[in-house]
Amino acid sequence: MCSSDLGQTGADRDVDRLQHWLDTHHLRSINVESHGHKLVAQVRRRDVGKYTHRIVTFLEGAAVSIGKTLFEGVLLLVVSIYMLLDLQRLGRVVDRRFPPHAGERPLLLSIETALASYVRGQVALSLIIGTSAGIGLWALAVVGALPHGEHYALLFGAWVAVTEIIPYLGPWLGAIPPVAYALVVHPLSAVWVVLLFLVIHQIEGHVVVPKVMGNALRLHPLLVIFGLAAGTEIYGLPGALVALPLLAALRAMWEFFAGRITFERWTGAGTIPVEVEPVAPAESVPVEPVEPVAAVPGRTLSS
Repeated sequence: MCSSDLGQTGADRDVDRLQHWLDTHHLRSINVESHGHKLVAQVRRRDVGKYTHRIVTFLEGAAVSIGKTLFEGVLLLVVSIYMLLDLQRLGRVVDRRFPPHAGERPLLLSIETALASYVRGQVALSLIIGTSAGIGLWALAVVGALPHGEHYALLFGAWVAVTEIIPYLGPWLGAIPPVAYALVVHPLSAVWVVLLFLVIHQIEGHVVVPKVMGNALRLHPLLVIFGLAAGTEIYGLPGALVALPLLAALRAMWEFFAGRITFERWTGAGTIPVEVEPVAPAESVPVEPVEPVAAVPGRTLSS
């Protein structure tokens, strides 16, 4: 095949030039022409351009997502700094508008206390789940289901505790390193590790999170479950992250305003009094007197 053949691509011509260079430098025994053209033909048949387009599209989307996340993170940091700097002034403004009763906490301080309770509950939750994962992996290593796993149980448990900050996805993200280690050691060990984290995830979602966060935020466990589900449905993972702090802040606001808002009791019987504003009577319009008409001789009024 020569470079003048129709249907050749730039890669084919590069292969020809390489073979020509080898021939002119006393390396005729090295034949790369046939193999090179076969490789180029295979690449053309598999339509590498299509996959390249997909890769470029994916990288563009990933770059946009990363840029958006970084921008939102920086914006959140800047807003938080300004709020911390002006927190006292904001507290004075809120207290002037909604003054607390005697012996009652100010509104802003109540919200701050509720958010601090959420942080304490989240720390307790992370410690419980991380300790459970570490002990579970150590137990698997002791019974021989995870060879040499006792050396890494503490590290894996700490990783699970850190990832527990993320609702729903935390246990699965925490399971990635232990499962990867188990796959390297013995494939059957990975099955036991996956079963362990399945049990941890179920207990966490249905027992630990409602109980721990409910006690920390003084909310019913069902309200915690529904709040997380609603936040995830409305705004995905960010919604799940802010659902419980928002519930804590709303509870603090409800307790603050509950004693200030009263509703009249609905009796359900009798007529409902309706206030009617009296209307001033219309002013009388004076009627001017009509002058008498003189009678014309020989005619009547009807004519």
